[in-house]
Amino acid sequence: MEYYVDIADIEKVRAVNEYFPIDGFTTNPNILTKTDRSLEALFTEYRAYIHETGQKIFVQVTGQTAGEMVGQAKQLHAFFGDRLVVKLPAIREGYKACRICKELGLTICITVVHSTMQALIAAKAGADYTAPYISHIDNLGADGVHCVVEIVKAFDRSGYSCKVLGASFRTVEQVNKLAIVGCHAVTITPETFDMLIAHPSTDVSMTGFYRAWQEKYGTRQVTDYLPKPEI
Repeated sequence: MEYYVDIADIEKVRAVNEYFPIDGFTTNPNILTKTDRSLEALFTEYRAYIHETGQKIFVQVTGQTAGEMVGQAKQLHAFFGDRLVVKLPAIREGYKACRICKELGLTICITVVHSTMQALIAAKAGADYTAPYISHIDNLGADGVHCVVEIVKAFDRSGYSCKVLGASFRTVEQVNKLAIVGCHAVTITPETFDMLIAHPSTDVSMTGFYRAWQEKYGTRQVTDYLPKPEI
């Protein structure tokens, strides 16, 4: 599974990357409105980060028509390079733009997906990723996790190489369930990464290890007991 950080703050992306094996980060127009920094400065830092790490960045167009979307996709690619994944909305104009962008060799994610058919049409149009919004689907009275299960099965049976990028999570258990059913990627908040590996039993076990060691060996470390190399 690919793991992405869903945030505009590049310093938080770097902080997550220091500890976790991430594949990049995702943004959208709403996320970008939550920063107080200039987007020009942020985009420059984004480009430096993906060139430094070789990771991916997802950036969504803001155009309303297919022509506007394609034009913005080309400009974004010219700036960010091949590590960019252009996000297009799951609407008529977005699907049209997807087909044109794929002819240009761009990497595309059809986003804000709320149904299996939206995802299937995205795959048929050549999208590299499709992003179902789990909590949004739940809010509509459906089951977001089950929707991803259906999408993954449909892609497998149809032979599509399009990857499912789960987004908009409420709980770690939702992420866990998507991993089990074969979802290809998820994008989550920085805080969720820590929650993925947290377990009280691990903490209890480690406390016991440290206590037993200190009771016998005090403040010395395991490497202090390595035999000295012969001269």
